[in-house]
Amino acid sequence: MRRLPSLTALRFFEESARHMSFNKSAAALCVTPGAVSRQIRLLEEALGTKLFDRDHKGIRLTKQGAELLACLSDAFDSIERVTRSLSTAQRGERRRLTVSAPPTFATRWLSPRLGSLMDAVPDIDLSVRTDAIDERQCSIRFGYEARADHRSELLFIERHVLAGAMKFAGQPVEALLQRLPALHVLHNDARLTLWPNWLDAAGLPRAYGENGIEFSTLDQAIHAARAGSGLAVVDRNMIADELHEGSLVLLSPVESTGPYGYWLDIAPAEASSDSVQAFAEWLRGEGAKAAQA
Repeated sequence: MRRLPSLTALRFFEESARHMSFNKSAAALCVTPGAVSRQIRLLEEALGTKLFDRDHKGIRLTKQGAELLACLSDAFDSIERVTRSLSTAQRGERRRLTVSAPPTFATRWLSPRLGSLMDAVPDIDLSVRTDAIDERQCSIRFGYEARADHRSELLFIERHVLAGAMKFAGQPVEALLQRLPALHVLHNDARLTLWPNWLDAAGLPRAYGENGIEFSTLDQAIHAARAGSGLAVVDRNMIADELHEGSLVLLSPVESTGPYGYWLDIAPAEASSDSVQAFAEWLRGEGAKAAQA
């Protein structure tokens, strides 16, 4: 038989520690502050140690209280996750997941792979948004570092290649660079450093990338390259279909990476959601495949 303190007292402690206030935890638990104080006192007596320091400014966790909170938070998260999953499965309910993603990523990378997501997590109703709405449960972001206020993980780093229309295949690269405009992508109203980074990797003068045409999205630059309007230094993850069908070809074997990539950002409040976790696990697998392609 397990020798555990009162589960009610443990729940009251965890709620109080998260709010750092007996009054706020009482409101969340729909009881009086006196009831919360009483349960905390009983728990401290059962454990033989203080869990909170109390003064005129409020309450603070002791070292022992912080240790107990870490353990309880993980335990309650696990219980909540499993019980929610069992309840959802019993009722045959579908889970709704709202994700925001950059337009080009959503169109070119995410959408073609959604069939495998539906196979892996068939009970999710997915809503993909390209605007940063408040209702999103997680977001995919184009950037070069993690967000400090979120659980951020890098899905994959960009792999830049020089691409152009099929009619340019086999022609000398420098001759093409001299003759055709460079197609640039803007980010926050400034050119991304795709061209200088790739030219450095290829050992070619940066001057080849100083001219050209600017676009607000990568998708626009890709369409212009397909039409033969110029040359694009582009993330090969985003042109897999064009390379496969031959509407774009690689004009050089040189590949440069980063510094930007695509990140999955999950707000701490959503980290324990079973639908978010299932989506994140699927994304990790697809991101690993992209990195190896």
